[in-house]
Amino acid sequence: MLWEIIRVTYRELHYRMIKENVSISRNEKKLMNSLKWQGNIKLAVGLQSLAFMLLGFMIGLSIYLAPRDVRGILFAPNLIVPFIYSIYTTSLMVAYLKSGKVLEPLKSLPIPRLGLILSVLILIDTLPGFFLLLPSTFFLGGIGEDLLGIGWLILAVLMGHSLALVFQVKFGGSYVGRGSILKNLAKAFGILLMISIYLLIQGIVKFVKENVEMLTPIFKEYEVVFPMVASTIYNPLKSFMFLIIYAIPFGMLYIYGIRRLWESLEVEKVEGNVKVEYSIRSMNSLVSLVFKDYKIIFRRTQLLGGFLAPVYMGLWWIYMVGKEGFPLRSTGMLMITIGILASITLDAVFKMELEGFETLKSLPISKKRFLLTKGLVMSTIPIFLNLTLLALSLIFNGTKALYIFPLVLSPLLASGISMKYVSKKINDVEMPNLGLSDGIVILILNLIPIVIGGILLFAIKDPISYIVVDSMIIIGSLILWGW
Repeated sequence: MLWEIIRVTYRELHYRMIKENVSISRNEKKLMNSLKWQGNIKLAVGLQSLAFMLLGFMIGLSIYLAPRDVRGILFAPNLIVPFIYSIYTTSLMVAYLKSGKVLEPLKSLPIPRLGLILSVLILIDTLPGFFLLLPSTFFLGGIGEDLLGIGWLILAVLMGHSLALVFQVKFGGSYVGRGSILKNLAKAFGILLMISIYLLIQGIVKFVKENVEMLTPIFKEYEVVFPMVASTIYNPLKSFMFLIIYAIPFGMLYIYGIRRLWESLEVEKVEGNVKVEYSIRSMNSLVSLVFKDYKIIFRRTQLLGGFLAPVYMGLWWIYMVGKEGFPLRSTGMLMITIGILASITLDAVFKMELEGFETLKSLPISKKRFLLTKGLVMSTIPIFLNLTLLALSLIFNGTKALYIFPLVLSPLLASGISMKYVSKKINDVEMPNLGLSDGIVILILNLIPIVIGGILLFAIKDPISYIVVDSMIIIGSLILWGW
């Protein structure tokens, strides 16, 4: 019976989470398909845990191939990942438990151990973080070391879980005003963390391996501090004592957090403030529309996560170019390629207006200005990525990097191509009806500048190649946005 209550409550919790996504909640088929996967503990948590375990085996092999005396030093820093993962998932689950009032129907029922149900419900989604490093514990070189490794792994998850619970109890509640925006930014950061977790692990392993001689005395000097303390696994008695010393206070913190969380669910507190006074400022219509779109984005977690998709996808490319030291040609080529990421948010920039098209139609806004607004909103984050790349290139290449400065604007070319296509599909300020075939056409059209730019960059000598490609990006953008 207890497990059935947990299973049903978990499904209800994820149903509330899915319902917040407007593009899914308005489509019954999408809603049910999403609920089928996300609302099922075995499918949602099980498959994610399996995927994390496969990644964990690679981490474990890198530890196993190292000399025995440095395996503990290689293992310990990786505990930061399940620790952070546990903090994020716990915070997110508690936030939705509170806002969705999922446990309200259970309060009036004679169900024992509701605190246990609450605890398990929150802990379930931290399991993938546990399974990520579980394989590593079996490569430490002995039964005692393996068991201590599992103990430290459990503790890392418990520490993150306990701290997040206490944080939610002390600073949780319903937020209005700027607090709601900060809350959504925190969620978006969490999504970014989940996407970049492979790069984080790879970076930790590479850094520790390359600097193991430097880190060894540091770990020995600060071995009482988490996560360095886990490197003591080859001194079983000392490691076990440290494990107990850490486990007792964090175990008490966990119990305190769960109890206080249950009490806070009884009476929800509201924090923050909203100014009653307001002033109306005149502003350019284009700027007003862009601000309006970004206010909507920052107030809806799902939209914010979607608009950060170019960051998630660009991370790997930037990482690969960074390993080579940001060579000028490769960096320039990447900046052109990042431009295409602007088109990823094409569907989202229009769907955010599902409830507001009638209002927009009543305003003196032309189709051209409406599409220009959407193009600018699509381009902002990819342009920010390109500015970051330019800054890194300046560090590695000096003033030569100024040759690729105009390539920062490549997202405007991609969004211009997308909007030019959309303009043929609509007659006024309205929702375009774009299908799979339209998406393929837009993708192909956006690939053309990338192919041409790549050929020019690598076929023509410096600096003429950069001048030609820069001119192509600038002139192309001006032509597309001049219609």
